Formats: sequence, structure tokens, C-alpha cells
Amino acid sequence: MTLIETSYPPPDSAIASTETEPTFLIFFSTREGGQLWCPHCRDVEGIIDSTFKGASKPKGVITHVGSFAEWKTPSTPHPARAKYGVEKLPTIVKLQNGKIIGRAPKADIVDAEKLDAFLTL
Repeated sequence: MTLIETSYPPPDSAIASTETEPTFLIFFSTREGGQLWCPHCRDVEGIIDSTFKGASKPKGVITHVGSFAEWKTPSTPHPARAKYGVEKLPTIVKLQNGKIIGRAPKADIVDAEKLDAFLTL
């Protein structure tokens, strides 16, 4: 499966899943000056690439949430916070048949054992 990159909100066609094949929606910061503005997203970028890029890999969809101001402005909370329950970047949300069936914050992404368990859950 190919790793897809979109801006928030991701198109429905990109995040469609089946009963047997979940979609992993990966919430990342937007690139500014050639790199992700979120240092935690930069920390896991290589893990995300190795986990989701390639023919036999699960379906991953990176959705960039926008600038630092768009993500952090308390007076107008980012819509991903309400719709997907994303509080921190990076977060991976596992979708199956349009429903959220799990989530992995950075601590679970960098822990190979926890990430493997999350992917196969």
C-alpha cells in the first residue's frame, strides 16, 4: 500500500477502509521551510515511512493539520480535535469501516512492540 499525504480534512476516498483492511490516519504538522514544524512529528517521520511505505504495508494516510497557529489557537480548536479526538501531534488513528477503533500517540509510535500491537489489533 502506498503512503498517501493530504491536508486536513482528508478526502473520504483516501481514508476509506474495509472490514479486513483498516486505514491508519496519521496526524502530522505541516511542512514549513522544508520540514515539519512539530519536532515530535520529525522524530517519528522515519518510523512512519518504514511502517507504511511499500507494497505489503498497511494503508497509511498522513493528514497535515496546518500551521502551528492553526493547530494551537485555543479560541478556535482544530476540527481534528473534535472529530478524531487528536490532542497531540503526532497521533495515528486506526479506522475500520468508518469507525475509530484505536489510536497511538508518539509514545506508542516510537515503541516498536506497542506499534506492532497497534497495527495488528
